[in-house]
Amino acid sequence: MPPKFTRLLGAALTLAALAACPQALAQAAQGLCTPDEAAVSARLGELDYAACAGTLPISDDQGARLADLFYTAYFAHTAHSGTRPIAFVWNGGPGADSRLLQFRALGPRTLHGGELGDNANSALPAADLVFLDPAGTGFSRAATEAAAKKLYSTTGDLAATATFIRNFLKSRGREASPLYLVGESFGTWRAAGVAEALIEAGQPVAGIVLISGGIPMGEERDRALARALTLPNRTATALALGKLAPTLSANSAQTLADAEAWARKVWYPALSHPDALDDKARARAVTGLARYTGLAPAAIDAKTLWVSPRDFRTKLLASEGKTLGIFDMRRTAQPADEKAGDAAVLHFYRSTLGYRAGQYAGIEIPDLSVGNDWQYDQSPITPESLARAMAGEGPPSASQPWVMRAMEKAPAMRVMVATGLYDSLNGCAAMRQAAADFPQALSQRITTHCYRGGHMMYEEPAEATQFAKDLSNFFDNSPTRKP
Repeated sequence: MPPKFTRLLGAALTLAALAACPQALAQAAQGLCTPDEAAVSARLGELDYAACAGTLPISDDQGARLADLFYTAYFAHTAHSGTRPIAFVWNGGPGADSRLLQFRALGPRTLHGGELGDNANSALPAADLVFLDPAGTGFSRAATEAAAKKLYSTTGDLAATATFIRNFLKSRGREASPLYLVGESFGTWRAAGVAEALIEAGQPVAGIVLISGGIPMGEERDRALARALTLPNRTATALALGKLAPTLSANSAQTLADAEAWARKVWYPALSHPDALDDKARARAVTGLARYTGLAPAAIDAKTLWVSPRDFRTKLLASEGKTLGIFDMRRTAQPADEKAGDAAVLHFYRSTLGYRAGQYAGIEIPDLSVGNDWQYDQSPITPESLARAMAGEGPPSASQPWVMRAMEKAPAMRVMVATGLYDSLNGCAAMRQAAADFPQALSQRITTHCYRGGHMMYEEPAEATQFAKDLSNFFDNSPTRKP
């Protein structure tokens, strides 16, 4: 057996369970990985699995090579390996590789104090996992500068990802496996848009998981309501930071419910028609906002009555010289060193798996300019949409209604939405409302979850466990799943 094919290297994987039957585990990798992949066999609890890493070339419709896309796949060795659900997973950015979801949330081995260890919250027992690094991230590279320009765009990225998935499934004979697409942040656009593209190409999609990126559905139907329903996230943050009155802190659950009710009854109408308010109504809105956000009345624009995400983050603790975090508004200090686990990640690829090719962007070499060069070409950028982006309300132009179109074209496809309560970029109540606004036949196929965490809610130990349960249940309950 070639040494690059299967390596049972001690430094990262010398566990008692691994040593118990190395020959059986090696055979598992041999049956699930291909000869040209870097591979290793391991065990998570009672589950034997193979980790396979490699690149897959993709070309455009004319056959011109676009990129070599890198992936890390985890396949469970079970009696029904070929019919298990399979999930393709990515982060966002745009321009981010799959490190966060792979090594901090869903993979079979995640970072613990800068070292990789078994992950009790891995989704692998419920579905095979394929973590994809888009072009220009990780080990993935565009073939040419012209190809990079095409791939560093929303439409080019969606087409390339759909091609990758179809080719990967075909190469493994997994076209009939229940297929899931899992994306975080901007990756929710990728999940939604690729779902529609795959369905149109004849590839069934069982479900999509939208983590901390909302529900991509085009231009906001009722922006005033969506804005108003961000209030409970701000209220929760103000509670966590001790900025609300003691009477509101005594029962946080009731306070959050009251904040949502007030947002619907008072703030929403005020945001809808601010010019129609008299002085009394305007003062009432300002007083309520101060009560539920912790902001001083003077910090609230009495004309528009809108407090943007950026305004809230910069003004709540302005007297202390602090700004709230974008991804977790409870945090005001600099985030922990994100590079702390990079050495362990690189060791996993270079030593444990034995992957020798290329250089890892963001670890071995600096990040490439994917995000700076990105073209939001899925819809026009307008002065209004750009202003919203500058205020912290998402990308510089609206998505397409990919989710609705995909669900209409695939009557069995389901959607899971995960939102963090302290995320400045999303709102739990807003997501529940967005799901409810779909036609009833579609909305009943959407489940929403709110977690007491930030954008990366899985960083909270208790929430990580619940998130894993919800995700595994979503995979396991697929109506197309085969025994």
